[in-house]
Amino acid sequence: PDRCHHCRVCQSCILRMDHHCPWVANCIGYNNHKYFLLVVTYGLISSVIVFQTMGRTIAESKSEECSQWFRFGLVLGRSQAFLVMCLLSAFLPWHLWLTSQPMTT
Repeated sequence: PDRCHHCRVCQSCILRMDHHCPWVANCIGYNNHKYFLLVVTYGLISSVIVFQTMGRTIAESKSEECSQWFRFGLVLGRSQAFLVMCLLSAFLPWHLWLTSQPMTT
């Protein structure tokens, strides 16, 4: 059909194909673009929550007896949450703007 694109990874034709997303292991197109935006939105929200709650846990671990490895795991987890939060906070507005325009990546 018109406006279809063949994905080499999925080996199928996708209507209004945006891109092949390795994170959801599928092509993003007309039928699932809404769900892709929801995954990105929920990922951003959850990374913000994890970042905030781990900050409180790290502050509490300073006053309690904890092993060095436990604190290292907390700091590592918070750093990863911060990285995901930064990436998705740039990624989500970009895709929302593309959705508001009749554009794809």
